[in-house]
Amino acid sequence: MNCDRARRTLSERMDGEYLPRRLAAALEAHLGTCAGCRTFEARAWALRERVRLSPAPLVPDLVEPIMAAVRAGPRPSPQARGATRPEGPPSSPAPRPAPGRPLLRRLAPQLAAALVGVLVGSLAVGGPWTPERPATAEEVVTGVLRAAAEVSAYRASFRIVERNLSPAVPLRELSMEVWFRAPERFRLDVVDHTVYPSRAVAPTDLRLVVAGPTWYLRSPPPCPTCPPRESLITNRAPFSADTPTPADLVVPVATLSAPEGVRVLDRDREAVRVAMPFERAAPLFPFLRLGGTWRPIYPRDRVEVELDPETWAPLRWAVYPARGGERAQWALRFGLPSESPRHPILEVDRITASAGPVSEADFRVPADVPVVDRGAIPLDLDELPPASGVRLPERLGDLHLYRAVMSEAAAGDRPARILAYAEGLRWLTVAETRSGGQAAGLAIHAQEVRLGNGVAYYEPATAERGRRLAIHTPRGEIVLETNLPREDLLAVASSLPVRGLALPEPWLVRETEDGTVERVTLAEARAAAPFELLLPTELPAGSVLASVELVRTDGRLGVTVYYQGEDIALGNLRLHLELGAELPPTTEPVVQTVDLDGVPARYSPDAGRLEWIADDRYISLEAPGLALAELVAVARSLAPVADVPEGAEPSDTAGVP
Repeated sequence: MNCDRARRTLSERMDGEYLPRRLAAALEAHLGTCAGCRTFEARAWALRERVRLSPAPLVPDLVEPIMAAVRAGPRPSPQARGATRPEGPPSSPAPRPAPGRPLLRRLAPQLAAALVGVLVGSLAVGGPWTPERPATAEEVVTGVLRAAAEVSAYRASFRIVERNLSPAVPLRELSMEVWFRAPERFRLDVVDHTVYPSRAVAPTDLRLVVAGPTWYLRSPPPCPTCPPRESLITNRAPFSADTPTPADLVVPVATLSAPEGVRVLDRDREAVRVAMPFERAAPLFPFLRLGGTWRPIYPRDRVEVELDPETWAPLRWAVYPARGGERAQWALRFGLPSESPRHPILEVDRITASAGPVSEADFRVPADVPVVDRGAIPLDLDELPPASGVRLPERLGDLHLYRAVMSEAAAGDRPARILAYAEGLRWLTVAETRSGGQAAGLAIHAQEVRLGNGVAYYEPATAERGRRLAIHTPRGEIVLETNLPREDLLAVASSLPVRGLALPEPWLVRETEDGTVERVTLAEARAAAPFELLLPTELPAGSVLASVELVRTDGRLGVTVYYQGEDIALGNLRLHLELGAELPPTTEPVVQTVDLDGVPARYSPDAGRLEWIADDRYISLEAPGLALAELVAVARSLAPVADVPEGAEPSDTAGVP
C-alpha cells in the first residue's frame, strides 16, 4: 500500500466506512512504517474536530448519581435481568428522541422503580446474597464453551454510554438491539440518541444483518445530508472473517475461549466478574469496527465484564483507562483529557433479554442495495460423501454439518470446497483447495505442530477470525478454522485421513522489502548466524515459539524469531538480531531512551519496539501488545540458545533455551 492509497483509506475509515479485514490490516501495517501518513491522520482528526464540532451547552449529567444508587443496592436476579422483551422486531431503527431528552433521563423512572423493587426484595429475603466461592479462569472458559453449544435463539437490548468523544461531546448515549438464531442468523442495530451541538455531525446509527450466505451493513454517511452507506454481500462463505458475525454479544466464546490473560474478580449468585485488557475483549465491542465515529481505546485499557452465571451471557462490560505514563502519552497524542482509571470511558449494560424464538423476518435485508457476489456456490449436503471427495473429519463431537459450498477460486488455484459444522454458537469449517502454488491458507509465520505422523501449521485466534490450522498434502491444502479451543481443533484435524507434509522448499523463501527471507529451523539459524543467537527465557503467558527466519540484506545476515499466543494472538512477539555497531535511523514520531541494565535502548511506543546494541549486535524486540515494563523484562531475559537437535522445528523447541 502506497501513501496515496493509505490516505484515501484513512479518509474512508474516518467517514465511518467499513473496511474489510485485509484492507484494514494493510493500512495499519503502512501506518506502522510511514511517519508522514501518521501525521496526516493526526492532522485530519484535529481539523475535523475544529470544523465539525462546537461547544455544547451544559446539561445535567445524571449517569453517576443513578449508577451510584444502583451500585448501593443489590442487583436483580438473573431471572429479573432477563425479563422478556415483547416479540416483533422494529422494521426500522427506533425513533430518535426529541432534543433535550437523553436516553438515560427517559429510563430514569424505570430504573428507579427497578431499584425500589430490588431493595424491597432484598429485605424480604433477609438481605443481599452472600458470595460463593471464587471461580477460576478455567471454570469461566468451561462454562462459556458449554453455554455456547446450547444457545439456539436470543434477543436482547443494551444501553451504551461513551465518554470523551471530543471536548464538545463529552458524553454520548446509544442503544443497541441484538437478535440471534443458531447457527448463523444475527442482527445488530445501534441507534445514537446523542444531541449533538452541530447538525454537521452524522449520528452513529448502525445495522448489521447476517443471514447465512447474506451479509448486510448500513453505517453512517460521510456527511449529514448524504444517504447512509450500505453494503450487501451474497454467497459468502460460512463463518467468513471478512464478513463477520459478532456473536460474542450473545455468549463471549471468542473473548473467553482460553484462560490466559483473564482475571476473575469475584463471583456471586448474580454474576461472575472478570477483567482483561481491551485488545483481548475486542469481540465484545464489534460496533467500534462497523463504522461511525467512536473515541479511540488504548489496547491495554482494562475491561471488566459481568457474566450471567447460568447462561454466561454478558450482562455488563466497561472499559477503564490503564494506569501509567505510556497510557498518558498515548492520550496526549489523541488529544484526550486526563482520565481516571476508576471511571469507565465506555459502558455497555444489558436492559432486557429473551431466549424465545426469533423470526426469520428479523433478518430481512433491503432488496434495492447493489449486491457483491462472493461466489460461494451451495452444494447438496446429501451428495457430499459419495460425490465430492471431501475428507470428512470423524471427531466432531456434537457439531453437525450445516453448510457446504464451492468457493470462488484464488489466482492459480482451483475452487475450494468448504464444509461448515455448527452447534449453537460453536463452529468449524474445513476447506480443501487443490493448489498449484503456495496456498493463501498457509500463514507465513504459523507455528509448525505435530499432527499424528505428519505436521500442520497453526495460528491462534484474533478478534476477527478463529483459530486456523493448515495442512499441506500432495493433493493440495486443507485449512480448518474454528472458535473451538486449540486442543479440539487439533483433535478434529488428527482425525482427517491425510498426512500433513512439511512446506516445499520453494515456499520457504520469499523476497520482501527487508531482503531475501528464508524460513529455517532453529538449529539451522544457530549454525548460520555469524553471532551467538539469543532467545528470551521469559515470555508473555501463553506465548510459544512459532517460526525462525534468516534475513539476507545487502550482504548482511540477520535472524528473526517469531513468537505467538498459543490460543489467542495476544502474546505475539518478534525478535531480530544482526551484526551492528549503531542503531539504524527511525521514522517513528515518538521515541524515548530506556536504560537496559546500563545499556541505552530506544523505545518506540507506537510500534511497541525496543532496540539496542550489545556485543556488536543490533537487537530489536517488537511486541505491540506488551507494556514497556513487560518488554524490558523479556529483553533482560535474553540468553544464549542451548544445543538444538539437528533438523528440529520450532514446535519441538518451544521450551528452548
